[in-house]
Amino acid sequence: MRIVSTLFVAFSAAVVLTSCGAGGDNQGTEYAPNMYHSVAYEPYSQITDEDAGRWLTSIDYPDGHAEFYNSNKFNPYRMNMRESAPHTVARNKHGWLPYRLGKDSLAFAAANVKSPLDSTAAIIADGKVLYETYCDHCHGPKGKGDGKVAAGGIKVEVNGEQKERSIYAGVANLTSDALKGVSEGHIFHVITMGKGLMWSHGSQISPEDRWKIAKYVKTLQK
Repeated sequence: MRIVSTLFVAFSAAVVLTSCGAGGDNQGTEYAPNMYHSVAYEPYSQITDEDAGRWLTSIDYPDGHAEFYNSNKFNPYRMNMRESAPHTVARNKHGWLPYRLGKDSLAFAAANVKSPLDSTAAIIADGKVLYETYCDHCHGPKGKGDGKVAAGGIKVEVNGEQKERSIYAGVANLTSDALKGVSEGHIFHVITMGKGLMWSHGSQISPEDRWKIAKYVKTLQK
């Protein structure tokens, strides 16, 4: 009897050790496989085949579908993502509404749009870092319109001499008399919508960061 028990234990141990072996496409025997093969929910699509993942199914779902099925029959667009309630408007983490003024509303923005940020040292410091990241290459470190993009880029012959000119001639000097008096709302609007040679940066820079840049630009103009 002892021999039989010993053989049984040895055989069971061999089976267990064999099942733990893995390599290549064989990952061995899995305990609770649905924990290893979880289904990622895609926001814009659904798995509509009710038999998808039948091989993996370990839960007795009331409607009989398999493990991977995740279709919401009540969504007319067959998406997992739920649409916002009608007439709702997205706000950012500060509760700010989206900026809705058009590109041709610069004068209105300059006179009426006010910065929601205080002029603290921390805000100005953040604005300096952001300015150096997004603005320095054109407007220059001091805002004088002499950044690397504005300073040179192409060589042209003028009166028999080779001179270097900017690809983007006419980058704004932010410290000029014409711009020293502009408001933070003016600067914010131009960053958002673009003006002249400057393209819109609304998709690259968050509203909060645009306001920080505007704060820093005003320090350069003093």
